[in-house]
Amino acid sequence: MKEMKLSRLLEPFKLLRNLYRKPMTLVFPKEALPPVENYRGRQVLDPEKCVGCGMCSRVCPNDAIKMVEYLDKKCPEINLGKCCFCALCAENCPTGALHMSSEIFLAGYDKSFAIYGPEKLAKTEGE
Repeated sequence: MKEMKLSRLLEPFKLLRNLYRKPMTLVFPKEALPPVENYRGRQVLDPEKCVGCGMCSRVCPNDAIKMVEYLDKKCPEINLGKCCFCALCAENCPTGALHMSSEIFLAGYDKSFAIYGPEKLAKTEGE
C-alpha cells in the first residue's frame, strides 16, 4: 500500500523529465520522415504502354477511375479524393502502364486538385 502511494506521489515529477528530452514531433513540412518501403502513394501512368482497355476502371472498388480521351486513345483519369490506394488498378493493368509511386504528400486547397488526368498522372515527383 505504501509503495502505491509513493509511486502516485512521484508521478508529477515524471512530467518534469520530459522538459529535458528531445521533442518527438517533427516540424512539417520542413521535416518529414521518409516513406516506408513499399508504401503505396499515387499512381503513375506510362501513356505509351496504355492501350485503353479500361481494366483499371473496372476493378476500382471506389469507382475513382474513369477513362478519358488522351492522345487519340482512352487513358485513365483518377480522382484521388475517392481513391483508397489499394493498388488493384496497377496490379490488374495488363501492360503495366499504371504503377504505384512513393509520392505520398498529396494536398491541395480544393477538390479539383485531387483529379489527376492522364497528363498529370504521367508526371513523376521530380518533374
